[in-house]
Amino acid sequence: MNFIDPATLQLVQRALDAGALRHQAIAQNIANASVPGAKPLHVRFESLLGPVRADLADGRPLQMADIPSPSLQTDPAATIELDEQIAALSSNSLQYQALLKALSRELSILSIAAQEGRR
Repeated sequence: MNFIDPATLQLVQRALDAGALRHQAIAQNIANASVPGAKPLHVRFESLLGPVRADLADGRPLQMADIPSPSLQTDPAATIELDEQIAALSSNSLQYQALLKALSRELSILSIAAQEGRR
């Protein structure tokens, strides 16, 4: 019996992957902020979740095959603004920590349930 749906776990994993990749992209953007002509990197993930959200809203179960992988992209028309990158780094850190905390709570609830089941 699965207490956490495997597709949900994969979605959380992909969200964590996106956060880690975004952190790397932002760090590279900060490092290249003073390089003339450097183009910012960004991670595409949340925008790919539209079909997944629509399926869930319609009551369809989450399918592992429908969960997108994050991807790294550049925007040739954009420039790197250091203050925006610092703010993005802070925001990404908070989002990543919140996701980890929610996952930790879910797993601790399962741990308690497993321990109580052994008694």
